[in-house]
Amino acid sequence: MNQSLFSDPGPHAALLDDLPGDVTTVVGAAGPDWRRVADLLDADQRRHPGRPLSAPRTRPVGASTRAAALLTVAALRRRGVPARCRVGFAPRLGYAPRVIATPLATDDDGFVLAGEVWLAYREGVVDAARYGGGAAVRDAVLRDLAHANADEVPLAETWGPMGPDLVGDLDVVDEVAALLVATFLGDEVAERELAERYASDHRIRPPGATARAA
Repeated sequence: MNQSLFSDPGPHAALLDDLPGDVTTVVGAAGPDWRRVADLLDADQRRHPGRPLSAPRTRPVGASTRAAALLTVAALRRRGVPARCRVGFAPRLGYAPRVIATPLATDDDGFVLAGEVWLAYREGVVDAARYGGGAAVRDAVLRDLAHANADEVPLAETWGPMGPDLVGDLDVVDEVAALLVATFLGDEVAERELAERYASDHRIRPPGATARAA
């Protein structure tokens, strides 16, 4: 799988060959939601010139869960692994949206895909208020849609129906959520349908997304 606009390490590609399994030794436990892996590595190398990523940092630059997952995904893609970032929630760690890297992610922190939470909410099984409300869960579903299609935009970005109000065609979100859950479980037919939906419906993708995807 090719690198995306966001996972492309730029001039630092060779550094990814030494990325440790635990990326927190490189980026720290928390920090900025770097837009691109290249931006994160630029900052790291300014602070630690020439230091391989396998060497622990005493002053890591920090990274959000999305940026840390994206760094892992970039390293996997460099090795030919069709890795992706996925968006969901880890209730054991709080109810803010989180990003994981697949296929390496585990459920040790109770990660639940955004689409699973949305579908449970729509069935009346889950109280969406725990996750910031129905609109917040819908927005997480749309962010997961973008990430699943290698458009790993920062979590602060909004588009289409996103916002504080739960309005618009919720049936579309239902359908997208179901496809996202199916792709997470390895359904190749659902993956093709999801890609077609993403490419054809401008309402559910970030501006310029189809130009970025390749």
